[in-house]
Formats: sequence, structure tokens, C-alpha cells
Amino acid sequence: MGIVFFLLYGSANYYASLHAPHPSFFMGWEKEIPFIPSFIIPYISSDLLFCIAFLLPYTRLELRILALRVFFIICFSVLCFILFPLQFSFSKPHSESFSFLFRLLQADLPFNQLPSLHISFTIVLYASMFKYLSYWLKVFVGFWFLLVAVSTLVVYQHHFIDIPSGAVVGLFALYLFSKKKQNYLIERFTTPRHIKIALYYLGGSTLALIAFFSSDLLFAPIFLWIFASLFLVSTAYAFGCNNGFIGIKSSPNIVQWILFFPYFLGSYLSWHYYKRKIPLVVHVKDHLYLGRFPTARETKELESLAIHTRLNLATEQQLQNISLRQERLNFLDLTIPSAQLLHQAVEKIEQSKENIFVHCALGLSRSVLVASAWLLYKGYDDKTIDALLQEIRPGAIKSAYMHIALALYKEHLQTLKKATSPTS
Repeated sequence: MGIVFFLLYGSANYYASLHAPHPSFFMGWEKEIPFIPSFIIPYISSDLLFCIAFLLPYTRLELRILALRVFFIICFSVLCFILFPLQFSFSKPHSESFSFLFRLLQADLPFNQLPSLHISFTIVLYASMFKYLSYWLKVFVGFWFLLVAVSTLVVYQHHFIDIPSGAVVGLFALYLFSKKKQNYLIERFTTPRHIKIALYYLGGSTLALIAFFSSDLLFAPIFLWIFASLFLVSTAYAFGCNNGFIGIKSSPNIVQWILFFPYFLGSYLSWHYYKRKIPLVVHVKDHLYLGRFPTARETKELESLAIHTRLNLATEQQLQNISLRQERLNFLDLTIPSAQLLHQAVEKIEQSKENIFVHCALGLSRSVLVASAWLLYKGYDDKTIDALLQEIRPGAIKSAYMHIALALYKEHLQTLKKATSPTS
């Protein structure tokens, strides 16, 4: 969330500076507000409070709700800054005291006004921290957040209209993401592995945004498109949105095609390069085969094995079109899938009355994970599964996250067994 904040907030501020000046909105009485240099301390402290708020001993659900609230505030506010840029209109008096802090503040250009992120964050962070503070800490931290809110006016960073608008955004974030409300994003399954992969894509989107600001008018829209696509992919990973790329249908809708086409193209080029080094298909056991995404010409090879249906796990591979009938389950690559999603894949294999081909992009991770889960379901032990896959798919990824996924699936199978036992 810190990276997202500095990336989006900083970019909106810099973008506004390229098209300055912008209008201001203030009331006459605001000119009487005194400039109080000492309030730079609570104003700057908001960054520290932002970090502290994320480091309290939350449950996974509480941390997720906090992250979603902060993410919503950043994205909604930055959209306002871009569509309706405003700037602070008063000259900031020179101050000898706290000069170092004011020099730091100079990097924050006088744009990004309405709504005030300081106010929105104050509401959301305090609401999240409240449960974990003692009585006197609640009083002190609440008072300090009040000083933060006042500081936005008396260090000449915001006009008054930014304060209530920021409060509305913060309160709406509390309403939108709550334990008491069912919400698709809150209920998604994620692990630290999702965050790790999300950071890779966030890094790529950052490079694309730097290229956007550094390029000429001819290439700038392309880099902006790449940035938006990779940023959305990063968001999908961070919040476990398996269906974010194509939904529950077999192909993306027009909006998804537009948003994710750079990602689809990059995934296709990667697949096209590496597929030459990887065998198409291997037989696992019984009617199960696994492998990589086939080309149109390779469907004949599959048909020669009496394979007429496939279970497609590669949600990002959308530029290939083959005639073989498919079932689809959307797995995010290189992450730990939920045990329920793995079991859905196992059930599809079990329900198939004919040979079935389970594939991801390269047949080295997601398809191997599903095949391993199916073998666990069939009663094979870990050593037998590892030895079998090492024999038939020696290039398969062997990573700790895959072992964790299978350990979670074994627990899930035990739960299902208990639930269906006669004594339950």
C-alpha cells in the first residue's frame, strides 16, 4: 500500500504540475487562518502512523480490510486529483523553525487537494488501530490524529473544502469494507505469496509509468496502457481476484480485452518462447494427462491420445485459439490456490468419463499442482507423488509454495472425510 500510495499520489501530483496552474476553491475567512510552523510535526507524522497502523497484530481478515480501505481511498482520491485538479492558493510563509521538515514537504507539490488524503487516512487508520490500543493510548492517538487533521490547514497544505470531502471518502471506505458486510474482495483467498507476485507486477507498472513521463507523445499512450494493465494485474494478485482477467466466461469481455491486452500479449510471447523447450503432454495416471498450452497444430497429437477435452488453468493465455473442448478454472500463476479451488479441479478430473488434459501455460506449476492434488485424492503418498512427477515432468517447479498448497489441500481432504463419515 505504501508503494501504491507513492506511485499514484506522486504521479498525479507531477502530472498536475505539467498542466499548472489549476483553479483553487476556498472561502474568504480562510485567509485569517494562522500559519503555525510547529504543526508540521503532526502533519509529517502521518507517514509514520500509516506504517504503525499496518504493523499491529491484526487477524488476516482485519489486515485485508485495512488494505482494501486504504487502496480504495488512494485510487478514488487520485482519480479525483486527475479529473478535477485543484491547487493551494496561499503563499506559505518562510519559517526558520522546523526548516528540515518543511524542506521535505517541498517535494509535495501544491496540488492533489480535494479530497484530503490526510483526513481520509486519519479516519480509516484510527478505526483499524482502535481495538489494539489501551484506554489512554486511544485518547492520545485520537488527540494526535485530531492534530493531524488541524495541521492540514495551519501548515497551509489544504483549503477547508478538502477536509469534509476527505472525511466523506474515509467514512465511505469504512462502510464499503467491513466485517459485517459480504464483499467479493474481502472473501478472496490470498497468501503472502500473492503479495510477492503482486509486487513484481507493481514494479513493472512503475517502470512503465516512468517511461510514460519520459517519452514523447507518440509512445506515451502505449506506456500508459502498459502501466494500467500491469497495475491491474498487480491488484488482481494482491487481492486474489482469480476471475479478474476473464470472469467466469471462457473469454474476456470487451473491457477486459482493452484493459489486459498488454498483459495477454506479454504472456503469449513468453509462452511462445519457452514452449519450444517443453514437451506438450505427459501421462500421469489412468485418464489424466498434464502439460503446457497446446498450439492449434498440436491438437492432433492430443487427439491421437484419445484426448478430446482439456482443463485450462492458464487464465492469462487468451491469444491462442484451439478447437479442443475445454473446461476452465482460473488459477493465478505461481501462487498458492485455495484448497477449495484445487478440489474443484480434482472433481472435474474425477467427473470426466474420458481422457482429460490438464494444462497451464508451460505445464510446470499449476497443472503439476492440480495433478498432485488429484493423486493425493486418489490415496497416493507424498513420496510416491514426488517420484512420479520427477519421472514424467523433470522440469516441474519444486517450490515451497507448492508444498504449502498441497499441505492445505490434505487438511481440506481430512475435513471433507470427517464431514461425510457416518459418525459425523
